[in-house]
Amino acid sequence: MKLIKNYVIESSTGINAAPDKIWKFFHNLESNYKTWAPEEHHYFRWTKGEPLTRGAKFDSLEIVDGHKTRIKGACIESVKNKKITFKPAWPTSIMCTKLEWIIKPREEKTLFVAKTHYKFGKLFLVLRKGTVKKIFETTQKHMNREGLNLKKIMEPNYT
Repeated sequence: MKLIKNYVIESSTGINAAPDKIWKFFHNLESNYKTWAPEEHHYFRWTKGEPLTRGAKFDSLEIVDGHKTRIKGACIESVKNKKITFKPAWPTSIMCTKLEWIIKPREEKTLFVAKTHYKFGKLFLVLRKGTVKKIFETTQKHMNREGLNLKKIMEPNYT
């Protein structure tokens, strides 16, 4: 019997923009982070390496539903115009193992897919079931808002 259970929270948003336009937004994340989610994102800084390069390190702060979360980590995968994967550093990595942003061309639109990977021990799931449910709900709402906000940024005439 496995002692750890893995989960993936996913959000997808169709955007009328070319993949390279979305990539450029993320390449300039230091200046775009607050614009992306003004009420929740406070800062994003590259602390080592070039933006979106494998091994580049970052530091960020967001406050979502009153929960202050400082995430430090590294870019572990970067495929231009297609995919960005971050691995949070300890202690965040205890529960959140990976963050992925996937850019998929789809006919006239581009699909932006955000995935947050979690892992929880079985005992924690039993003892803190309500906490885990709240984490999942908060994450889903936040990722959905980010997708919609990115759509509004990429499509100036979108309302």
